[in-house]
Amino acid sequence: MIRKAILGACVLALSACAGGGPGTRAILGEAESTVASRAETLPYIVVDVDESIATVVAQSLDVMPQFFGDTRPEPVIIGVGDTVQVSIVTSSETGFLDFTTASISPISTTSLPPQTVRESGMLNIPPIGRLRAAGQSIQSFEALLERRLGEVLIEPSVIVELVDRQSARVNVVGQVAGGGAIPLTEVNTRLIDVIVAAGGPSGRSEDIVVRLSRRGTTHTVTLQQLYEHPRFNIIVQPGDVIALEAADRKFTVLGATGNQTLRFDEQEVTLAEALSQSGGLQSPRADRTGVFLYRRVPRDVLVSLGAEVGHIPGYEVTTIFRFDFTNPNVLFTADEFRVADGDILYVADSVNANISNVLSVLTNFVPAPVEFTRREIFDD
Repeated sequence: MIRKAILGACVLALSACAGGGPGTRAILGEAESTVASRAETLPYIVVDVDESIATVVAQSLDVMPQFFGDTRPEPVIIGVGDTVQVSIVTSSETGFLDFTTASISPISTTSLPPQTVRESGMLNIPPIGRLRAAGQSIQSFEALLERRLGEVLIEPSVIVELVDRQSARVNVVGQVAGGGAIPLTEVNTRLIDVIVAAGGPSGRSEDIVVRLSRRGTTHTVTLQQLYEHPRFNIIVQPGDVIALEAADRKFTVLGATGNQTLRFDEQEVTLAEALSQSGGLQSPRADRTGVFLYRRVPRDVLVSLGAEVGHIPGYEVTTIFRFDFTNPNVLFTADEFRVADGDILYVADSVNANISNVLSVLTNFVPAPVEFTRREIFDD
């Protein structure tokens, strides 16, 4: 019975060890194999990292993200809800009497009271009556007014100004001093202009990301990238939603170092720093040859490293970067390799740790020795 109990304990112990996560040999031996489920396969590759590979992978993180393309500025269109002010300027050789200065001036300027464009889209322009303003650009409406006023005035000039534009706005939310709906004007059309109009960011540019949503599509850049690269400072469009959010960058650590999720505020965090934050390689439990970092990597980056990925479909390939800390040079590699948002760092258990787990379980099953005294023996 004791032998059967020991055998059962061994089975339970080994099962418990297996439940702690895959070992180094399991990961390396099944590279490019199918895992996870019968219904879906997940091919992956393993990359042994040295300093040159770490440099290439780090450079790939600096690739500019996809963003909306810039467009030419469009004319400002008058819309329903806009407040418009019209000023009429006329000139005459005989001059006009200026009652404020009691003098004769060759130019006369008349500013009509500001008017809000109603649902009808019309504005009342004395002395010619009501004209449609909605749907016209400022320049086209000025030309229309000059043509119609020329029928009753001598060579009039017209200046149209949008006092308050409500028909074309963008919404700025999140970590900004002001925020809300920002009207677009001829001088307030680019992304940085709108953020400034909303009061500017309320935190460090290194800690903020900008999410621009337009017609169901959202793209993201860091605020620092927006400041440093003019191609991101695009012309915004009516209806855009601009959200300034805290950059929540994190990575997950599993395995021999314990399970934890760590966040990092700095733009760049190396693998050496990540291991330090997670407690380091706890000897003897951690397998120093089995430090793995899981990441989905663009295909072209892996091709530049010489990896054979032609048989794996998709733009990104599931990649496991392996670090062997029995090699002294790997410390320099770990200090060069940058951790990215969403990475999973796994430290395999060592063989010694698995054996120790088995022995610790066995001690709970093997009966303690029973001491018989001479008296107990004779009593029997």
